[in-house]
Amino acid sequence: MAVKTKRSDETVTVMAETAPAARTAVRLTLGDRIYDEILHLIINLQIPEGGRLPTEAQLCKLYSVSRTVVREALSRLKIDGIVASRQGQGSVVLRRPNAGVFAFPFVSSIADMQRFFEFRQLIEGEVAALAASRRTHEELVRIRAAFDAVSRALSQNEPGIEEDLAFHFAIADAAHNKFLSSPLLSARDNFVQCIQFARALSTKPNEKIGQRLEVEHRLILEAIEAADEDGARAAMIAHLTNTRDRVFLGG
Repeated sequence: MAVKTKRSDETVTVMAETAPAARTAVRLTLGDRIYDEILHLIINLQIPEGGRLPTEAQLCKLYSVSRTVVREALSRLKIDGIVASRQGQGSVVLRRPNAGVFAFPFVSSIADMQRFFEFRQLIEGEVAALAASRRTHEELVRIRAAFDAVSRALSQNEPGIEEDLAFHFAIADAAHNKFLSSPLLSARDNFVQCIQFARALSTKPNEKIGQRLEVEHRLILEAIEAADEDGARAAMIAHLTNTRDRVFLGG
């Protein structure tokens, strides 16, 4: 990923090469940049779980930013479960992200990828619940066919990216709400990135990944088949949480 940054008081402009013939400019806040920088700090200095981060004052000096910006970044790291505040210790590391997350061309930043997973959990959880109550017989057949296609692809050690997308989009269509399905369809490229990252960064063999995905997808499918709205929502959120962990923790 080719990146050039230009500092301003409020934002950083990053030129990200997302395709061989395309370059796009994205706007990042200083909070986004410091979020990423602290993640680099945790990984590069190999701060162990339970280890302490530099103080706020030290981080301000290190990155030449205000205390407000540092606190914004630390707050987001706390929300993501990476650091926590401990009385008398300052900020300590709860978990160290997989170092491989920095090796792939994110659309803009690691912080944005975290936010994208939050978006998916919020939207797709409700989409699955609606699909459970509204799906027609024909839509259920389509969802099951997409499930079978994903399982078949993964069992043959194929990426199964298009099949995975078809599964999620079939569920979105079955929700019968264009205001929910349209944002998902428009985010197709980010979906592809998420799936690619999850497959590439997992520490488990491909066969194990496929088995885990099949179980997660099956729970979603069975809840939708049973018209179990709460079960479908919970199964989808659990699947996306596990996918996020496979990306950031290599699980």
